[in-house]
Amino acid sequence: MKIEEFKNSLKEKRFQFIRKIHKDSSQVKVFLVGGAVRDLINNSAVPPEDLDFVVEGIERNELEEFLEKNGIVKDVESRAFGVFIFIPKGEKNSFDIALPRDEHWLGEGYKDIEVKTEGLSIKDDLARRDFTINAMALNLRNFELVDEFKGKEDLKNKIIRTVGKPEERFQEDPSRILRGVRFAVQLNFKIDEATFVGMKDKLIEITKPIEDDISKKRVAEEVIAKEFLKAFNKNLVKTLKLYDQVGLLEELLDEVKAMQGVKQPQNFHSEGDVYKHTLLALDKLKESKPVIGKDNKISINLKLALLFHDIGKPQTYTPPEGKDDRIHFNEHDEIGAKIVKEIIDRLKLTSQAPESGLHVDEETVIWLVRKHMILITAKPEEMKLTTFEKYFFREDGVGDELLRLSWADISATIPPSGKPDYSIYNAFVKKINEIRETVKTKQKERTLPESLINGNDVMKVLKIKSGPRVGEVLAKIRELQLKGTIKTKEEALKKVKNL
Repeated sequence: MKIEEFKNSLKEKRFQFIRKIHKDSSQVKVFLVGGAVRDLINNSAVPPEDLDFVVEGIERNELEEFLEKNGIVKDVESRAFGVFIFIPKGEKNSFDIALPRDEHWLGEGYKDIEVKTEGLSIKDDLARRDFTINAMALNLRNFELVDEFKGKEDLKNKIIRTVGKPEERFQEDPSRILRGVRFAVQLNFKIDEATFVGMKDKLIEITKPIEDDISKKRVAEEVIAKEFLKAFNKNLVKTLKLYDQVGLLEELLDEVKAMQGVKQPQNFHSEGDVYKHTLLALDKLKESKPVIGKDNKISINLKLALLFHDIGKPQTYTPPEGKDDRIHFNEHDEIGAKIVKEIIDRLKLTSQAPESGLHVDEETVIWLVRKHMILITAKPEEMKLTTFEKYFFREDGVGDELLRLSWADISATIPPSGKPDYSIYNAFVKKINEIRETVKTKQKERTLPESLINGNDVMKVLKIKSGPRVGEVLAKIRELQLKGTIKTKEEALKKVKNL
């Protein structure tokens, strides 16, 4: 969207309050601020509800009274900081409407901030912001750009740079370090050298305990989770590389950092150590394709599981005992699953709302890590068909995620020949397709047809009570059904009698 297009959109009913407040007083100016201005200048799409405004030339009480007459002002904590969550009459989405403000960190917790709103201008407000590309404002009276810190120039040159001294900005709010990295990833920008140095210098402030409550950190775990997941979801490899360069990997994900330098057997992994293998697997993931169903979306659960799939290797590293032996990582999948739970709980990675697209399902990630070796070490020709069903034909689609994770893992496992070995993976896919063909399952369906009989049928035919024997019989009948040996309920009941 361009500025001219946005100008035309202000004629919409939801922006009536802007036209009205300008009409009521010639001294009042409403400014569009923040990321929306950045995106307009960058000709990016601007979500219609993700808009923040600053109103200059009006007293706080007057602004609150005006907003209450023209919509609903939600009673939230930000009100004390001169920020009003405003829903215009007849609308559902809210806007942030604020007075120009100045903030000073008092040297305690992340909420210990002194806020001033009296007698300030839009320029004062922009001076307190984090990065130059976010410190621009669009005057909605004359549509002139207020750009005191050369944000437009940095946007053109694709640079992330702090407003003012980096050390001061990051000392005030260390979460800005995470935001800066996230912006660099999302926008594919470079971080200014001084800003980069400031990030490294102040990153310890992120996990620094609050003096009056050492159980809390200066940056809440939920904020860390949000910033990491937003960046990681956008670009897996670039996020990890930037986190490593800044020092965030060691500070927040030291278990991932520990994979660096952990050697692997050359006859399987000529690509390098565990960390290099993981980066390569993450890069390959985008090339993976669904096997069961047609959903090509790669979930945050799958991305995290692939990041963590070999997280247990540093703890299970066993050097070769002789020249005929090789490096081993016995039970690294099981150990890794336990480590993953610790990471997810520590960083509260499950804290993001489902609608954000960043909600992490802990059980799914742990299961994928625990089972990731099955397509590398198992023998599909020896597995029961019911085992195939249990692992791969799942309503939640996690079976297909296991297949995609394994494909990426194999793609990043480079033997001396330079050609990954997909033979076992291909055998699994072939068997899966054979099962689907046998029971006539449509490509879009994730699960197989229901069993021909149930436990009550077994108990009635065999005249037995509920117990393990019922489950054993059902499993045998299901195996025959998946083989195509029996196709009707009548055939199944007859087989039960014979059993």
